[in-house]
Amino acid sequence: MIRRLRVRLPPMPFVPLPRLAVLVGVSALPLALATLYAPIAWAALAICVIALVLAIVDARATPRLSADEVGRTVGAQLSIAAAERVGIAVRNPIDRALAVTVRDDPPAAFNVDRRTVRTVAPPAQTAHVEYVVRPRYRGTFAFGDVHTRQRGPLGLVERQSRVPGAATVKVYPDLREVRRYEISLRRGLAYDAGQRRARVPGAGSLFARLREYEPDDDPRSISWTATARRGRPISVEYETERQQRLLILLDAGRMMSSTLGELTKLDHAVNTALMLAYVAIGKGDEVGLLGFADDVRTYLPARRGRGHFLRMTEELRRIEVTTTEPDYRAAFEFLRARAARRALVVMFTDLVDEEASRGLVAAVTRLAGNNLVLCCLLADPQLAEVSTRKPDSTVALYERVVAQEVRDARAKAMATLRRRGVHTIDVASDRLTVATIQRYLELKKRFL
Repeated sequence: MIRRLRVRLPPMPFVPLPRLAVLVGVSALPLALATLYAPIAWAALAICVIALVLAIVDARATPRLSADEVGRTVGAQLSIAAAERVGIAVRNPIDRALAVTVRDDPPAAFNVDRRTVRTVAPPAQTAHVEYVVRPRYRGTFAFGDVHTRQRGPLGLVERQSRVPGAATVKVYPDLREVRRYEISLRRGLAYDAGQRRARVPGAGSLFARLREYEPDDDPRSISWTATARRGRPISVEYETERQQRLLILLDAGRMMSSTLGELTKLDHAVNTALMLAYVAIGKGDEVGLLGFADDVRTYLPARRGRGHFLRMTEELRRIEVTTTEPDYRAAFEFLRARAARRALVVMFTDLVDEEASRGLVAAVTRLAGNNLVLCCLLADPQLAEVSTRKPDSTVALYERVVAQEVRDARAKAMATLRRRGVHTIDVASDRLTVATIQRYLELKKRFL
């Protein structure tokens, strides 16, 4: 048996341009006339030689770029499905303008807006180009080398350069919500953003919001900075700190692998879990994390503080969806063995029907015996649209009936959970974060 070896040839150092092809093509005319008068063939040969010499001169005048002249800049923290600009700097090592075409090698899991970028670097200066990537998955990914083509001064050839640029980047859950929430807190707009806080009457220690000054307010509560900015008296409202324990459970099983928009259901749940953890830790609560499928995939005991939030961010970055059925009973027994104290449990999972969710209902019932459980589900807008669409064919009628049956079965499963003392929310992906945090704050207000 003969094995064929695949030999990888190095890339051509130079690429001919259309101008060189036109110059060589000019020799075709005297070559055609040589059939009538043979000495004219020497003119064709002379044209070819001239074209070759000019190409060599053009190539020798074109610099080769190295890692000293080409560099890439990319953010240290990338968010899933978020646009991120990648910058490439090209330093011109010669004393004339240099036309350069840049092609980067981003991870295959990234969507990019364009593959090549063209620029002209001024003499002995640096030109900057950029393109936009949009990561499709969480995890760790690698950029490859940077490829460049420098056009010669005569425009006959381009020199190719391959600049080593391997770099590893980490893609996290969506960090934009966290940054927006921080800005809202600084501006006193968290209440307006929909993240309502559970307030207890009396003097508090945690900032809640800014509001207009009322006659019965303590003058010491006036924010003079906000008053000067808005042109009317503004009071600072505080809330009493009530530290509790929050446990976030993430189902990474088969049902969470379906996609809603650009992300899987697990990705939507992870984004919400990150924001929920940030809000809870900011309010002084202990927050723990459990990710599971057919077995426990990740676990962090409940802790407080910024360091713990950063550890949760890393764990949420690593958790991956699977194609296995979730083992709720094993996951909850694992949790009960390590977290015996009463807690508010927020679980992200999915329901199909009452029969398929029987294992979840039985396991959650035991978990709810010593905890307050909130089950967060993602509604499928396409399913809702199909179930209410007016059918115009037999196929459309069949699809509507099936969609209605799925929605009804799902509603029955949720009703069973509520009868067992489990709180539920079922919203679209774009409302999951706000709805979850609002329910968390409502439950926190009356949770003992």
